[in-house]
Amino acid sequence: MEEMKKQVGSTTALFGLVTGPLTLASHLRGTRFFMDMIKNKDYSKALISYTTKVAKIMSGMYIDAGMDVVAIVDPVISQISPRMFYELLGASFSQLFARIRDQGRFSSFFVCGDATKNIQPMCNTKPGSIFVDENVNMHAAKKITGASGIILGGNIPLTSVMLYGTQQDNMKYVIDLIDEIGRKHLIIAPGCDMPYDIPPANVVGVIQALAEPRKVRKMLEDYRVEEMDIDVSLPDYSKLDHLLIEVFTIDSATCPACGYMKSTAMTATGEFGHAVRIIERKWTDRENIAIAKKLGIKHLPCMLFNGRIQYSSLIPSKDEFFKDIHEFLSRMDEKGE
Repeated sequence: MEEMKKQVGSTTALFGLVTGPLTLASHLRGTRFFMDMIKNKDYSKALISYTTKVAKIMSGMYIDAGMDVVAIVDPVISQISPRMFYELLGASFSQLFARIRDQGRFSSFFVCGDATKNIQPMCNTKPGSIFVDENVNMHAAKKITGASGIILGGNIPLTSVMLYGTQQDNMKYVIDLIDEIGRKHLIIAPGCDMPYDIPPANVVGVIQALAEPRKVRKMLEDYRVEEMDIDVSLPDYSKLDHLLIEVFTIDSATCPACGYMKSTAMTATGEFGHAVRIIERKWTDRENIAIAKKLGIKHLPCMLFNGRIQYSSLIPSKDEFFKDIHEFLSRMDEKGE
């Protein structure tokens, strides 16, 4: 990072990304931590206190390396309630952002998934900016962040636009977003980590739209985005003799919230055996995007039971998950009789 600062630091702001307290606690404890937060609050608070100390140390290291913005990256925030945020995490984030401010750096709060319900709690911790992905309505979010004087960043869709779209699609998304919510207190950015194979031309298109919005707006006057036209077949859910659990993710290998949703789903195989089958449908695959649209899926990650959305941007506890499966299988048995 020090080398990057030497090479481009005079013209480019550099971000140092710190794993946030909740996500680090989830990495250390696994999906059990979501149950701990409900049933073992003393342990949860102790672990969050520890991961907050780690985040403070990492923030200091990034500042010493010359980073201009220190971002606390906590994608799992979208998976908890505002009440849980206030009880368990509010003070930790407030301390982190105050510490970064006191050391003369800008701060940012990165979150993935449908974090709409937690935008206000996040604002209350006073970060310099909040970055969200395509699961969040930017117009609604900017009303909240703007009222708090906080910059909003996001939220170019990673796969449907950046990976599979044309250069014009990317330009249009940027221009439409600017026209909808204005440029004040706004940073246009990818919704999260960009997939590996994004065409460089698409990134160039985004930069051009930001640098020359009037010229690009004129260029796109008659341009229409073509819908992804893929003919996909859905399973015949009504005739399944087992419970099919479909986990729709951006990519469980790179998105922590998606990874925890998938890990939760996988626990069902040990408990229910052949009565349950699990499939991950990543949005890095065009066909899965088409399937999601056909099923009416609007937010990721989410989990479906035989074609019906069971959990959307909310990771269930193990007890709740198993209880819901038991009930679903019982209903299937009753219909079979």
